[in-house]
Amino acid sequence: MLRLVSRDEEERDECVMSDLPLPGQRIALRWRDQDGPRELIGYVCGMGPDGLAMLDRTLAPRLLAWDTLESWRGVPQVPRGRDPLAADRALLDRMATDHRLVDDRTPDHDPMDHNPANHGPAEDNPADHRPAGVPRPEADADRTPGADAVCQVARLCDLLGPAIPEQGPEAYDTGGDTAACALGTASGRAVVVGEWATVRLTDGDRADEVVTALARWAAYRDARNVQLRGTDRVLAGFTVLPLRRT
Repeated sequence: MLRLVSRDEEERDECVMSDLPLPGQRIALRWRDQDGPRELIGYVCGMGPDGLAMLDRTLAPRLLAWDTLESWRGVPQVPRGRDPLAADRALLDRMATDHRLVDDRTPDHDPMDHNPANHGPAEDNPADHRPAGVPRPEADADRTPGADAVCQVARLCDLLGPAIPEQGPEAYDTGGDTAACALGTASGRAVVVGEWATVRLTDGDRADEVVTALARWAAYRDARNVQLRGTDRVLAGFTVLPLRRT
């Protein structure tokens, strides 16, 4: 563990620039403000004359002056979560029906969304404000929403591994605990609730890359596990979670 001590600026910069972790690495940083010692767990963005730039657990940028830093230690790049196969399927089903995954309230401001199911009511029933392709209420009466969908789950640490990403995922962040990504003919949306991330995928030629990008974003948002919806094809690293028993 490196101790950052007071010294003249040139000498301090030389020590810090050579010994601090690489951009993208997750660390626990001890620093001090007027109220006393603090600890920040987040991802290193870079270093400069004004201090150490980091992203906190909400992807908010932080710039901490060199003379406020006390010490840092490396922590797991993606913390290990609970066994996703032991998850409550009913809870995951409810998460999978989050409107932020399927209902684009402002499509004109999201060029990354290429899923026509997210852009307004079904054409055959203008009075029905459910997204196109989503069953109507009478069709849902005899089942729990989301329960009929294939649910694939994985630990984020197993899916992503310990490697430091070459590029941070903040570009995919759309605010409000949500993210969106489109690559090739595939696209996806993600939302984080507690330790779980839900990714709804529109399958395509680069689906695995879309899921990896959104999973990395979820890890930066401090999620531990991920469920994947929207495709029957089992992606590498995922396991299908059975329907709950009735």
